[in-house]
Amino acid sequence: MKKLIYFLLTGFMIFLAGCFETTQEITINKDGSGIFSNTTDLSNMVGLLKQTGGDEVGKLKNTDTTISLAGVADSIAGLTPQQKKIIDQGNMKLSLNMNDEKLIINLNLPFKKISDIPMLKEALPKVSEAVIKKLPGTEQMPAGMSGGDSSKIKTFDDYYDVTMTDKLISKTLNKEKYAGASDDESMKALKQMSGMGSPITSNYIINLPRPAKKVEGKAIKLSADKKKATLTVTSDDFFDDPSKFEYRIEY
Repeated sequence: MKKLIYFLLTGFMIFLAGCFETTQEITINKDGSGIFSNTTDLSNMVGLLKQTGGDEVGKLKNTDTTISLAGVADSIAGLTPQQKKIIDQGNMKLSLNMNDEKLIINLNLPFKKISDIPMLKEALPKVSEAVIKKLPGTEQMPAGMSGGDSSKIKTFDDYYDVTMTDKLISKTLNKEKYAGASDDESMKALKQMSGMGSPITSNYIINLPRPAKKVEGKAIKLSADKKKATLTVTSDDFFDDPSKFEYRIEY
């Protein structure tokens, strides 16, 4: 069990830096409320676990569970009262199938107004680490196997300025922050992985409450009914052409 928990903790910390494939989906209702969902596919790590875990891995059982986030926020330092209130209403779903080499982690956070989303993204690394530590078996983990300091982990989104209102959603590169990306340890690791032929894929999906009036962006795509915007980018894009992450949606 210790191997599984260590695997989840370290793997989840890696994902928070942008590894493997992640999907951030925002669904906005007509009244401005909605759901912020972050899904991460860590299935590639299951094969690695099988190779390095020995006989203990064979004893691991398939898991499909939902964990309520109620009360979790109280144990996380640095969260604002508003962040805690929203996080308490969320949940995390964990699906592990060793035979199919599948590991999917899905975090769902409800919001009452679209302007809440940026602060939810800001809290995501800390929340994810705290929830993983609630899984059975974590109380047996040795010191130092916590997966790292989540407050120091950078994601692609940290280098962009995001605007979210009831009429406009935009994402613009912050050139000053981006200039320092090459000095960040998380970004160095991602760039090294990309250089080894393992670019990371990030999907962004925005479900609008009404058809978009105007959409701009190099890589963003709009559905036929103009109510769903999708952006798929990679770590290669982040280092070679970060403007591919940018978009502007008027609706």
